[in-house]
Amino acid sequence: MRIQTFRVIFCLAALFLCVSIAPPPAPNTPDAFPSPSIVVPPLDDAPFGLNTHLATRYPDPSSMSVPADVVKNAGVGWAREDIHWFRVQPKPGAFDWTFTDAAFRELIRRNIQIVGVLGHPPGWATPYAGDAPSQPSFYAPDTQLFVDYAQAVVKRYGRYVHHWEIWNEPDNPIFWQPAPDPAAYATMLKATSSAIRSIDPAAKILLGGINPFDTRFLERIGQDGAWDSFDILAIHPYVDPMRPEAAGIGAAADSVRTIAARYGQKPLWVTEIGWASGRSDHDKTGAGNEQQQADNLVRAMVLLWRAGIERIFWYTLKDDPGNPYGLVAYGDGRADYTHLKPAYYALGTLNHELSNATFVGMRDLFKRTNVFDFERADGWRTSVQPNGMLSSTTELQHAGAQAAQLDYSFATTGNDYVVFTRERPLLIPNQSYALGMWVYGDGSGHTMKVWLRDAEGEILQYALGTVGPAGWRLLQVPIGGTVPEWNRITKDGNGQLDFPAAVYALVLDDAPDRSVGSGTIYVDDLTAISGPEAYDLQVERNGEAVDVLWAPDGLRARLPTYSALGLIADTAGNEQTLQSSNNYFSLNLGPAPMYVHHQRTARSYSAP
Repeated sequence: MRIQTFRVIFCLAALFLCVSIAPPPAPNTPDAFPSPSIVVPPLDDAPFGLNTHLATRYPDPSSMSVPADVVKNAGVGWAREDIHWFRVQPKPGAFDWTFTDAAFRELIRRNIQIVGVLGHPPGWATPYAGDAPSQPSFYAPDTQLFVDYAQAVVKRYGRYVHHWEIWNEPDNPIFWQPAPDPAAYATMLKATSSAIRSIDPAAKILLGGINPFDTRFLERIGQDGAWDSFDILAIHPYVDPMRPEAAGIGAAADSVRTIAARYGQKPLWVTEIGWASGRSDHDKTGAGNEQQQADNLVRAMVLLWRAGIERIFWYTLKDDPGNPYGLVAYGDGRADYTHLKPAYYALGTLNHELSNATFVGMRDLFKRTNVFDFERADGWRTSVQPNGMLSSTTELQHAGAQAAQLDYSFATTGNDYVVFTRERPLLIPNQSYALGMWVYGDGSGHTMKVWLRDAEGEILQYALGTVGPAGWRLLQVPIGGTVPEWNRITKDGNGQLDFPAAVYALVLDDAPDRSVGSGTIYVDDLTAISGPEAYDLQVERNGEAVDVLWAPDGLRARLPTYSALGLIADTAGNEQTLQSSNNYFSLNLGPAPMYVHHQRTARSYSAP
């Protein structure tokens, strides 16, 4: 049922400014976020999962109930568990199921569904002679030996476990040595999935958790005929230590969907996503803390769900030494589950607050200023690598009477691109937060970029996003923070955008570099996004409206309501009754999301 009972208006008291967020959209109508055509799946009663690693990291099988209780108390309905081959079969023909039996038994008793990850062979099962026979190896195994191991696992647990992920990150050179080999993985995937389905025809096969920001490996899976050998496309969109919004986490699957459009769409799962609470593999500075980890957990999860991800698993349950991604601190060792971090309670609250929720809409407070409407395409010139042409067209447009038609031709297997510079750069509003542009794609998967020239004369490059299938999509990129070295077109500045700034060029870059071919895309309405950064995810749950609200930099807000009383919950699950005044709730929004429940009354069903 569509929620039509309230309108959200944030009043920024410090600026004496009221900014309204539109009412929730009708089903299947665009909201203010990119990719409006994406279908957001409804959530079940335990929607968000967890990488638990009980079988491989907890040291005592006799007390496996201890960590299993911690998992259950987080409201988790799904666990991702490794079945390390080197542990369950240290020698040919000799199986040891002790730890896996204990972990699976305790999770299943608590009605937690399991995704079993098959991988990490023993040295004896790979052609590489440098690893000890019974110790873990990261070299590619013999395919038939892997199939035999997978069959043994599924025969033992297939009565209870019906989701199997084939390997972990086969495109990662750490986990597939001496180097990732998509052809070899495709061969193993086809053989293994066939063997599993022969035992359990209802089993669901997951691709092995790939990096969604580089789709070359995924493209080869399709080319090598293995696309029908998996049912669920699993990705690992790590963007830490950047915060989820600045990293554009909602667009993490755009490139993957473009590949899937060629071979057949699949449900998308994120089987790993995480932020550390201190110094980690991804953040050598240790800038994060435990509360920021909790905040990022909730914000990333809801943004990924908004982006159409069907199921999301946090990495991980417990900290590793020197790598604090866990919900539980390392404490006195691997058996110590007494030090629960804020992120633990945040995941539990998230599962509680959004169980059985249906997506209604997503709104923000940004002001959108049209920088260039492409009603005329003059003023652009081809300057570097003249591999294309930009011209006006009335054939397709997002708004107005005309758009721009971008014809390109990439002739080599090197890094081809085309740059259209402005004769007079287009000024963008000071303190703009992001840039967006509507793009009608051709399914090529190429990357649309923009060059900005700032007050120092520095030219910085930002990737708007992936050119997807036919249809208008808003590509959007944050423009704050420090730009990596490889995106600094000139090297004589501080690497940050200093205002006043202007759009200097549009760029279409081939992706991957080896792509050869020509095509046509359309672009329209280049837009600058500014104003206060605040977000409102609107859901319906059990006949009730729930808003998930946050503002990374904090602001004072008023939330209109037609109810005398409301309920607010923080990420720790603390609840407070709200009393409205003149049909408003007064709220202090910050980086920690809050959940606002509207208590419905008879008059709340009427429009204002």
